[in-house]
Amino acid sequence: MRAALFDAIRARPVLWAVYALGFVAAYHALLLAAMVLRFGHAPNFIKVYDIVDAYRLTFAGTPSLRDAFGIAIGEPWLDVGFMSPQWNMAEWSLMILPPQFALISVTGCLLATYGVLHAARHARCGRRSAGSTLTAAIGAGLAGVANATLFWVVCCATPTWIVGLAMLGVSVSVAFMLQPIGPLMTAGGVALLVWAIVIQLRGIAPLPDAPRFFTLPVQRSA
Repeated sequence: MRAALFDAIRARPVLWAVYALGFVAAYHALLLAAMVLRFGHAPNFIKVYDIVDAYRLTFAGTPSLRDAFGIAIGEPWLDVGFMSPQWNMAEWSLMILPPQFALISVTGCLLATYGVLHAARHARCGRRSAGSTLTAAIGAGLAGVANATLFWVVCCATPTWIVGLAMLGVSVSVAFMLQPIGPLMTAGGVALLVWAIVIQLRGIAPLPDAPRFFTLPVQRSA
């Protein structure tokens, strides 16, 4: 199976890259579009953080190296949203945070791997697996929802995936109750994507050679 996996990626490297990068870009564009449609305001600010300076200050001012790493991975990279002209504060925003961005990138890579395997299987046997496609879609959806870094001043002081639930009408108290299951949703989504990849590999991996048996000649009586 490993050989079939690498062969499929090597055969379609451009398609793999398009799927992986396209998923990450489309994911964040969809989150931003959802915020715009929900609140009716186009983004009026974008902030790119000075990561190098932030990391330098973090490691210089934190005695414990473990604590410094914990703080550093939480430093935002980018913030896009709407700032209220009246209150001069952000009402909502989409923030790019390293841990969530890394998980979304992993999800994109797994989805891209599934895509090239799906194409290889269709090219070889002309059959499509609707079950594995649904499994991959559900897995990507779970991982995507659980790693949304949205901020809404009414809901939370920090960007989190439960803002999406609050936007859909779920009460803030219920949303906070569901917040701890975010890592489980991510793990479940990744597991479903891996399982979808395994299904595709089973469809294209060559079967082992059948055992060969020696046959003895049979003499026929006259």
